[in-house]
Formats: sequence, C-alpha cells, structure tokens
Amino acid sequence: MHRKRILQYSVLGIIVLIAAVFLWREGPYVYHPARTSAEVHNKAGAGAIRVHGFFSTRPTPNAIYYKNKVIVLMYHDVQPNPTNIKSLDTAVFKQQLDAMKANGFKWITMEQYADFITKRRPVPDNAVLLTFDDGYETFYKHVFPILQEYKVPATNFLIVSTVGNNKHPGIPKLNWKQVQEMRKAGIDFYNHTYDSHSYGYIRLPGKTKDRAEPLLMGPLHNKTLHHVENQEEYVRRVKHDLGLAGQILRQEVGNTEDILAFPYGGYSKPVIDICHELGIRVTFSVKQGINSPGQYIGYRVNAGGMDNNPISLIEYMKRGAPIKTPIKGFNV
Repeated sequence: MHRKRILQYSVLGIIVLIAAVFLWREGPYVYHPARTSAEVHNKAGAGAIRVHGFFSTRPTPNAIYYKNKVIVLMYHDVQPNPTNIKSLDTAVFKQQLDAMKANGFKWITMEQYADFITKRRPVPDNAVLLTFDDGYETFYKHVFPILQEYKVPATNFLIVSTVGNNKHPGIPKLNWKQVQEMRKAGIDFYNHTYDSHSYGYIRLPGKTKDRAEPLLMGPLHNKTLHHVENQEEYVRRVKHDLGLAGQILRQEVGNTEDILAFPYGGYSKPVIDICHELGIRVTFSVKQGINSPGQYIGYRVNAGGMDNNPISLIEYMKRGAPIKTPIKGFNV
C-alpha cells in the first residue's frame, strides 16, 4: 500500500514537471478559461459574448481570421473605474486595443465600411470598425485621447437633441464644440435619432395590442391622450425625427452621408422603408455577428461593460464573430 502511494505521487510529480517545462518553453502561449462579457445594451439585456473551453492568448499578428468581412464593435460609456455595469474601464479599453493590434486586426473608418456594404469596395483582412453610442462626454474626456494615441478611427452615434443640452438627465453628454474638435481630428459622428432614444407603447405591424418597444418601431399609443397613431402619423413622426437629426449633423459636422444606429437595436419593416426614403445609407442593430457586403442592417459585437474580458473578446473575434441572433435582412 505504501509503495503504491509512492508510485502515484511519483507519476503525479512527473506530470507536473512536464507541464512546467512545456509552459516555460511556450512562453506567452498560455491558456485561460473563457469568461462571458458584459450584457448587451438591448431590451432583453442578454446576448453577451460566450466563448467555451480553453484558448490561447499567444499573439498571432500575421494570421487571417476572415476576409471580405467586417466586425463592428459597440461601446457606450468608457471611463476610469466605472460603477455602472454598462460602462467600460479605460484600462480595459486600452487592453482591447493592444490585443487587436498584437493579433493583426485592422481598424477601418465608417466611410470604408459604408462603401464596403453598399458598393462592395474591398476592406483589409481582419477589418474592425469601432462604434460608440449615445454621445457621452466621457468619450471626449477619456476615449478621444486614447484613440489619438493609438491612431484608431471611430464613430460616435449621437442622440442629437442631447448634444450641449445641460438639462438632459443622466450621464453628461457632448457639446458641439467638443464634437467639432473631434471631427477635425478624424472622428465621425452619425445619427442615433434626434429625440427617439426611449421606449413607448407601440402598435407593431399586424398587431391589435401595443407593448413597450423602441419608439421608432411602430405607431405610438399615447395613453394620456388616448390616441394611437395611424400609419400616416407614425411615418410623419419618424421622418421628422430622423430627418432633423441628419440635417443638424450636416450643418454641425459637415456630414455628406446619413448613417443610423437604431436605439436599443429596435427596427421594423416600416422604419427600414422610411430609412430608404430618407437616403439613410447604412444602419446598425445590436445583434451579434460579422458583416458582409449588402448587410444593410449591420451586426455589432458588444465590447463594453464592466465585466468585459479582453481575452474572450479577442478569441471571439478570431473565430469570426459567429452569428448568434439572425437578422431579417433588408438588403440595399
């Protein structure tokens, strides 16, 4: 019995020694268990990145993970030592950028992305577009300096009525002076509606009852006035909101293209038709996946949140951002 136990310990010791030698020889080729990133900013609060098993963090700068496709990353608030679960720490954001650079991902501009989607123009292998929603002032204070340091292009989707509006509740928003300064430095700013970034009682197409949905998705039921919009009123409201936002962005930052990120990712066939009528060239959801030419409603990968793990994010990107939530496509 005693000899058997000695033999067992000896075998275990040899296994540990072999493993130690292997790790020493491999250097940065270290394995980590995967984690789940922060919840996606949508009405379900679900759909976060999930990577199962173990994977390598060894940089592969010359590898090609995907061709003729684009991963679009989605962020919201980014600041040092955040307390809100949907906010990302600036230190983690820099870790993400370092990891993308070390692993051969190529950052592109919104103009490149729009031409890729609508004109099938080429993009680099492993192309990535960075997008930020809601126009938080923290973007100017904390993100903009990092983007300049790393020479990364990015787009911020503005809720246009909140820009420079000190009376707007919640996290402080950008003002036009900050926006214009960043625009001159190469940061893009596009449409996140004028003032429709909220929920209401919406009557969806083909339904007889209303439910809480993003305001763009259908006719609004004003329970105070006991009035449900007819189709004409709904179209007029949405056209006015999106058109006004686009007009102000053209005046303030010189936009020549109309590009829209749907609040909470909420869209419907009627609002897509309105977007086409208004000449909105490209739109974005909050559904995960990777984008190919003609993908009018773009997929975005949630890269924000307090519990984001850069290792999990990079591994997910290396796998080509597998689609988990299909989009009912409306091609250009």
